[in-house]
Amino acid sequence: MLKPWSAGSFGETNDRPLYQGQSDVHGEDATAQIFWWDSVGRFRFDKNDPQPFTLGYRWQTMDLDTNSTRLPDHLDEISLAAGIPITRGDDGQLSAVVGLGYSGDNPFGNSSGYFGIGHVIYRRPMSENDSLIFSLDYNGNASFLPDVPLPGFQFERRAERLSFGVGFPDSWVQWNITRELSLDASYSVPFTASAELAYRFSPRWSAFVDYANWFNAFALDDNPRTDRLFFQMSRVETGVRFQDTVWGIYLDVALAVGYAFEQNVDRGFDVRGLDHFSSVSDVPYVGLVVIGRF
Repeated sequence: MLKPWSAGSFGETNDRPLYQGQSDVHGEDATAQIFWWDSVGRFRFDKNDPQPFTLGYRWQTMDLDTNSTRLPDHLDEISLAAGIPITRGDDGQLSAVVGLGYSGDNPFGNSSGYFGIGHVIYRRPMSENDSLIFSLDYNGNASFLPDVPLPGFQFERRAERLSFGVGFPDSWVQWNITRELSLDASYSVPFTASAELAYRFSPRWSAFVDYANWFNAFALDDNPRTDRLFFQMSRVETGVRFQDTVWGIYLDVALAVGYAFEQNVDRGFDVRGLDHFSSVSDVPYVGLVVIGRF
């Protein structure tokens, strides 16, 4: 919500659907064929304001297409939030993010699936490229301590060749190793991580290989909030990417083939005390990435 905007853009969207082959559900005579889609986006109302009022959304959905008696047919997380600048100045900026979301196996049908989002962020510039960031973060659907606002911090450097942020709960790096080769990686506590190595062989086309581990919590219908379902998916993939401006819209489109593994399902309140519940077998998949700026 509060990361720097690309010059001249009003909005940014990022959509990542993937479709897996049929897999076995361990421990029972059942199968699953997962369709997964993660969509995030944000919009501002003044493309010349570097710290604008921002509206953002996330929609994350899983259709398991399963005959399992233990796994749900469908899982969703939907959230809306506003990014609000509070104070601005060369000596520091104070901002807030407030929002509301729903996560569960029965869309908007379970009162325990609703959750709040709240962040207060102070960014203190230390030099032209470096900043120190302090935050107080609340996410009612977090996998770790969802009922407690957590303090956060990050040292951030933004430069042409190497940019990175190191801290808690998020860390990231963007490294232009050469003109053609780049590395992007990120980690969020406790188990969400990604890393991508890309090679650009023309101004529009590149090839990539990446790894990701996705971990998310969902409320269960007719169950208390202390008994949530956690789904983990690890994957490796490779593919080709096309990047160009088409009719005034910057498009980043990638087609990938990959392999999903360690697809585990757990139950509990948060990561401090989970009980293994089920899992599905390792399978190949096809995926698509569509990133747009307009």
